[in-house]
Amino acid sequence: MITYSEAKIEELWIHFVGNASQDEGIQYCNTSIVLPNEVVDEMLKQYFFGNFKEPEFYAFDFFDGNIDLNPMYNYVRMVFEDPDLLGEQSVNISKFLYENSKHPNIKSGDLMIAYVKDILIEDKMMDGICVFKSENKQPFLNLEKQGKGYYIRENEGLHPGKLDKACLILNSEASDGYRILALDHANRSKDAQFWKEKFLNLKPRSDDYHYTKQYIQATKAFVKDRLQPLYDIDKTQEAEILNHSLDFLKNEEELNQAAFDERVFKDPNVINEFQLFKLDYQQENEIELADGFKVSNAAVKNQSKVFKSVLKLDKNFHIYIHGNRSWIEKGTDPDGRKFYKIYYEEEN
Repeated sequence: MITYSEAKIEELWIHFVGNASQDEGIQYCNTSIVLPNEVVDEMLKQYFFGNFKEPEFYAFDFFDGNIDLNPMYNYVRMVFEDPDLLGEQSVNISKFLYENSKHPNIKSGDLMIAYVKDILIEDKMMDGICVFKSENKQPFLNLEKQGKGYYIRENEGLHPGKLDKACLILNSEASDGYRILALDHANRSKDAQFWKEKFLNLKPRSDDYHYTKQYIQATKAFVKDRLQPLYDIDKTQEAEILNHSLDFLKNEEELNQAAFDERVFKDPNVINEFQLFKLDYQQENEIELADGFKVSNAAVKNQSKVFKSVLKLDKNFHIYIHGNRSWIEKGTDPDGRKFYKIYYEEEN
């Protein structure tokens, strides 16, 4: 998704940001970081760009949509206008992060802020600002040769493939809040989701990727939370409906609400229930489900796990259902034992 072979790390600052509720404070670095060699430069670029697998873009947001009041938006805007301000604004970004690090679950860590030129994304070359926070060091063994022997020492550091919190702001579409990629692998609990919500204050961009992803998630939620209790459908029926939706998304370039409903749900009563459910779902999740959009193949691929239905039978068996409900039968034998009968053509 991102090509960074020609990217250049122009400037890098690192500050330590603690937890505000524990008065850990901030430790500022008084000079930018000089990368010692090309190997370190390449590893750092892999750390900055290699972990973004999905084209899931966000944009800066704020109350009532007034992004000019978003502090992070203003910090990065000033840097894009004058890259020489990166050091000064890295201090402001660190202070703002510290002010939003009051939850007890938020760990202290090293905040890395870099200005990078010539990032190639979607066939366009652009500059970007990386804001990464490392909270968990990875242990490794360092082998040192001493004379005719070796000395083994344990150490800790960053693994290029394992990041905690990341944000890449691209210098594109500034008036709409920029195009932003963001990840938070460290704090998955709802009460500690401060990185995207409080610190960056992001919203999903209104694009086909998000439209497709949100529609997939809404369909899954409808089948599980509304359809299953209302019609008492079993896992095989659930799998059949989800596979109808997957088949539609894989074979159609555009999603039309009426066409999707007809092919996936068929029954007018179920279609009506889905329309009512979507109204509740949009309000509860504070999103907008579009009635028509181009299907994003990347979103369908990355959400493929949503379409998998698993039958968990006691503690003995797990049956993964990928489709064709006619090949599986459910029943009860004369002794009252429940069973599933499965037909197949080949055994792999």
